[in-house]
Amino acid sequence: MERYYVPKTSQGEPSPWWLKGGAIFIGVLGFTSLIGAISLIASGFWFDSVVEEMDAEEICRDDPDPACEDLIESIIKMGDMQLWDVGAAASALLFIISIPTVYLMWMAEDRETGLKLAWTWVAVHAASQLYITHIWMNWLEEFNESIPDVGFMEFFITVSKIGSYGSVIFCELFLAAGLAMITIQSRPQTKLDMPSAFHASEE
Repeated sequence: MERYYVPKTSQGEPSPWWLKGGAIFIGVLGFTSLIGAISLIASGFWFDSVVEEMDAEEICRDDPDPACEDLIESIIKMGDMQLWDVGAAASALLFIISIPTVYLMWMAEDRETGLKLAWTWVAVHAASQLYITHIWMNWLEEFNESIPDVGFMEFFITVSKIGSYGSVIFCELFLAAGLAMITIQSRPQTKLDMPSAFHASEE
């Protein structure tokens, strides 16, 4: 009786530079996140010190136009936005997550955990960027309502929304696509060898 069997053989280990390349990329972005966190914290403190000294009634005392106070109030609200706090916290979190992610992906000893952390990093990055963009666009609309109608402002805000949201979505899709390629290319692969029927062994 003849038996045909299909042995499972390995094609060899995938190139470790798929994971190492991802580690370098996330490491660079993680470092920029640290710089971003420091910049947002410093900007937030500076803006708070500026708006604390601003009084809409005092500044617009000699201006009969009521839009003056609305404009100053909008600027004061900018200092109270969650952009500074949330942005700094998100950037710091991204930097913290990038540390074990870079280590695991560079060492390539625990591929699954490294990739899970990398996908978590991308998800946090996408959520934070969309949230910050949303906050900024809301403030821009409030600012537009506080100033006299200049005709082109509505068009400017519309273009800004499309450009801001579009660039964020494009960037996050690019990051996700790159990480998906790393996930696929770094996966250990196997193949099925079908022995020829002319060389089948007998048992």
